[in-house]
Amino acid sequence: MKYYTIVQFSKLVGRIIQPLRLWDNGGNLKPHHITEGGHRYYSEQQINQESI
Repeated sequence: MKYYTIVQFSKLVGRIIQPLRLWDNGGNLKPHHITEGGHRYYSEQQINQESI
């Protein structure tokens, strides 16, 4: 499975980064995983999710 940083993911889905961070905090679109340093990674499967 391929993973994308928040910058890469935002470009793929045509959104700016801020809503993705807000959706993460609100529980609407959680990253596939977050590193200990706080970096968000999204999966290929999340590209087609309805909430985007």
